[in-house]
Amino acid sequence: MNLAGITLEPLASAEAVLSAEEKEAGVALIDIGGGTTDLAIFKNGIIRHTAVIPFGGNVITEDIKEGCSIIEKQAELLKVKFGSAWPGDNKDNEIVSIPGLRGRDPKEITLKNLSKIINARVIEIIEQVFLEIKNYGHEESKKKLIAGIVLTGGGAELKHIKQLVEYVTGMDTRIGYPNENLAGDSDESLSSPQYATAVGLLMNGLNKIEKAKKVKNGPTSFSGKTENRRNQR
Repeated sequence: MNLAGITLEPLASAEAVLSAEEKEAGVALIDIGGGTTDLAIFKNGIIRHTAVIPFGGNVITEDIKEGCSIIEKQAELLKVKFGSAWPGDNKDNEIVSIPGLRGRDPKEITLKNLSKIINARVIEIIEQVFLEIKNYGHEESKKKLIAGIVLTGGGAELKHIKQLVEYVTGMDTRIGYPNENLAGDSDESLSSPQYATAVGLLMNGLNKIEKAKKVKNGPTSFSGKTENRRNQR
């Protein structure tokens, strides 16, 4: 099996959303996907620690489904359109109506209750990731993550998740968008954090092509110089 062409998801995401300065200063990249949450810690420009947490956006959707007694499709829609990681963001009288199944009456769900369900699971995910950051030893002066945390992946689009991560970890946090590495006329939807891994994989592929070209052209250039020196003799 050839491993040369394999790239870890968090490394691909890092390529798309992290700057060289952040990797040098120390940063924890948290990629919240559907099935897992991936962590990659960089310091002095080198990856120092990785971890995979077996929870992601799909588990949040499942919690909403069970907590609100609705089907998965409705739960996902609720999460994307009305979900918030911060319960205090919604008032008690804010309600969304979900169509009933096969002629049944609509189900009314308070946005406050929805955000409480989301908040509980997101805190669990963040705490597990933060435990890995502690295991790395981020409190040591030589391992300090000066650039804090960068959130990416589809889960990073959840409303107020940045504020919740900062509250739980006490670390500066930003959302990582891959749009800095996209052409100005690119489809706007591609700048979403959920495409960070895909954009990073494309960037890795282009970098490998460029390196292959340099390797291919290198010996020719060197041989030419060697031949000239021989002729001079």
